[in-house]
Amino acid sequence: MAQRVVIVLLNTPADNADAPLAQAAVAAAMGMDTEVLFTGAAGRIAVRGVAAAQTARDGSMRSLHDVIRDGAEAGVVYRICSPAVARFGDDLIPEIREIVGAAWLMGRVTEHDTTVLTY
Repeated sequence: MAQRVVIVLLNTPADNADAPLAQAAVAAAMGMDTEVLFTGAAGRIAVRGVAAAQTARDGSMRSLHDVIRDGAEAGVVYRICSPAVARFGDDLIPEIREIVGAAWLMGRVTEHDTTVLTY
């Protein structure tokens, strides 16, 4: 089993992001080193207020930001790529730990013990 899971949200709209974000929380709860990268159009989800305004479609009536918080509490590390910040601004949710670039992504996804899921 992979020791690290990297979930890349590239073109996932906020109204379809609850499943991969919940999967990240589950992976972290299972003891995997779990990271989520918001990039491309999905970078908008990391902007303050966007995830809070979206209801998760899991039947709980919680916000997408609640799903992100659950992941953070389980140990998920959230990052956003620098082009997404340039596109959507830097007023980000507090769960975003770091702004990264292409070198971070390429270095991370090519490590031997890493599974990458893209959405």
